[in-house]
Amino acid sequence: MDTIEFHKSTAKELLAIKDRVRNLVSHWGEDGRHQEAVIKTMIQRFLPEKFKIGSGFIVRQTRQRGSHEPSKQIDLIIYDTSYPVLFKDNDFVILTADSVLGIIEVKANATNQGLGNVVKKANENGKFIFDARVDKSKPLFNGIFSYESTVNSVDTISKQIKDPWDELGENRQLFSVNHISLNQNWFYKFWEHEFTDGNQPHYLYEINELSFSFFISNLMDWISGTSVIENSNLWFPIDKSIEVRKRF
Repeated sequence: MDTIEFHKSTAKELLAIKDRVRNLVSHWGEDGRHQEAVIKTMIQRFLPEKFKIGSGFIVRQTRQRGSHEPSKQIDLIIYDTSYPVLFKDNDFVILTADSVLGIIEVKANATNQGLGNVVKKANENGKFIFDARVDKSKPLFNGIFSYESTVNSVDTISKQIKDPWDELGENRQLFSVNHISLNQNWFYKFWEHEFTDGNQPHYLYEINELSFSFFISNLMDWISGTSVIENSNLWFPIDKSIEVRKRF
């Protein structure tokens, strides 16, 4: 059996559905919402039953009883269903920060939309959630999923990721953007152990037709405990370390 082709089929399916809608709908707002729905449905297939994915807001309490602060709207939120939900209507949710395992910004083309600004917004959402948590020990999965980013310059892409990182303060490694699928071939990952050891923790990979699958596999690894690692050759069918294009 061919595990690599199984994972490549993820990219083919996502792009085929996206293009099918693009060929029928010219309204960019509706098109964008459908692109979120496509990747959300794909991720939901892999999630254990105790986790769900929706879109909406995170709210945090203030010191003044009777008031609260909402986050900016977040495209996709992965949350633990064992926690209570403040509001839920189909896939739209309003949650407290303690239930949130990960957040994802979805873009048609993140580079055309300004990758640096997209990263900065995602960092702000991550910090909002982190600051609202009582237990700050577990890092947040903070991802950006882009269908068709243009990667003309590795140095430009790395700068647009690194500059917003440099603007952050204490504990940034626990809430900032740590996974980006730029398109089906380019993938970014932040390695916390490299940061702890004082090395360059930002890795930009070129992995042909496997970026979408690696994004999902890393999310499953983030939330699943040991299962993905114990079956790593199934979830990660190639060693992406041989495809590193830049460390920074």
